[in-house]
Amino acid sequence: MKRAILLRRPGDAPGGDRLQIEETAQVLRGAGWDAQVHDDGQAAAQLLRPGDVLHLWNVQRAWDWGDLPEVAAARGARVVVSPLFHSLDLYHRAGRRGLDGAAARVLRDPERFASLRWRRGDVRERARAVLGAADAVLLAHEDEAGLLERWCGARVDRVVVPPAVPHVVPCQVSPPFNEFLLCVGRIEPLKNPLAVLRAARALHLNAVFVGSVPRGRHLLHSRRFRREVTGSGSRWLGERSASEVAALMGMARVHVLASWTEVLGRVSVEAALAGCAVVATDVGHAPALLGRETPGLFLCPPGESKALEQAVDAAWAFGRRDAGALARAAGTLTWESVAPRLLGVYGAP
Repeated sequence: MKRAILLRRPGDAPGGDRLQIEETAQVLRGAGWDAQVHDDGQAAAQLLRPGDVLHLWNVQRAWDWGDLPEVAAARGARVVVSPLFHSLDLYHRAGRRGLDGAAARVLRDPERFASLRWRRGDVRERARAVLGAADAVLLAHEDEAGLLERWCGARVDRVVVPPAVPHVVPCQVSPPFNEFLLCVGRIEPLKNPLAVLRAARALHLNAVFVGSVPRGRHLLHSRRFRREVTGSGSRWLGERSASEVAALMGMARVHVLASWTEVLGRVSVEAALAGCAVVATDVGHAPALLGRETPGLFLCPPGESKALEQAVDAAWAFGRRDAGALARAAGTLTWESVAPRLLGVYGAP
């Protein structure tokens, strides 16, 4: 039996990356692989042997991988990387709204941000080295190759294996309102829930928010959100299970994710599969993968409140009953569609 070592980010923070890694392991196991998920790079390095596949995610955390890629190559293991990359420059230039002034001044400069965040050198140099030496680079969309080359100088083959969305069985959940707008995402400036809350309030719509507050981070933003959601006619439910989120998506009229950057926007695809009209920002690969002109998908630039209000208003008028075309487009991003491409890269066990 061939073995795959999948490295996820340390800690237990929920998120699309973590789910994607765990689901990838399940798909591999179903195809006969011994797939092991680790969050300790040093421990994973001890396990590597000839013929293994080491799978790494999120190239903007390349320094977290340590020398694991080099150890894998030295031991005769293949290295597979899923970059999950989309530029954060727009987010940084906006100053990451919600941070205090001093932090915003630092973070407006992406060069300075990179050196402060990683403290061990330029993450792009490390990313270029790992991507250049990898046996396979799995892109979310073919355009990601050009983005990576502009960001770090890496030239990679256009092997597209996009993030996949599973079929989650909904549980029983009491609807918070008869009709409502749903927003699923962490309570932080990148995901931009404050903008969604303000748009819903301006349009007199009931909104339901699901998402955790990052520990010890983005405190000013989360405090503002908590203050404004209280008494607004909207509700924040905190973190919820995947089955609860699926149930809410099955009831919501519209799903909105006003994020400053998304590789795919996994929850937007899940909401489309559940039958919601979807509002997303035109930053990331979801518009191309779902089809920009697909009925039920409404796009707007991040940071433009009036454009967001207009998109939400149009999506609310469109509603669930006409969102079937978008659900069919999202069906190309389920594991049934994506798994053969993934397994083709891995090869037979």
